[in-house]
Amino acid sequence: MSKKLRLNLVTPEKQLLSNQEVEFVVLPALLGEMGVLPGHVNTLVQLGLGSLRYTVSGKENEFAVLGGFAEVVEDEVNVFAEGADLAGEIDEETEKQKIKAAKASLSQKDADIDFELAEMELKQAIARMKVKRRHQ
Repeated sequence: MSKKLRLNLVTPEKQLLSNQEVEFVVLPALLGEMGVLPGHVNTLVQLGLGSLRYTVSGKENEFAVLGGFAEVVEDEVNVFAEGADLAGEIDEETEKQKIKAAKASLSQKDADIDFELAEMELKQAIARMKVKRRHQ
């Protein structure tokens, strides 16, 4: 059994991690967090909005993940995310403005408002803010 995992993180826009050697990965599975250590059983899991955390040389790194799925195959974790942002690159002020705009859209009674889109934008901004605040 290997002592390390290989982590890959891909979004539709770009590859964020490629064959990163890590000791541990926590995935934001749809029904709750899922930890992965070397030797984990092969798995396919749907991802929700939340925090993808991993350790390299004992140091934790974190991305805000916005849905997708992940597969664990023979000590390799492949994450195919709909979107992902590194914790240190999230702009708190931008996310606050997104939350404010989404709440304003949801409070309107206008039939032209896409309530599902506004709700999703609100949830995504909140997920990013949670990740950002853990790294301040």
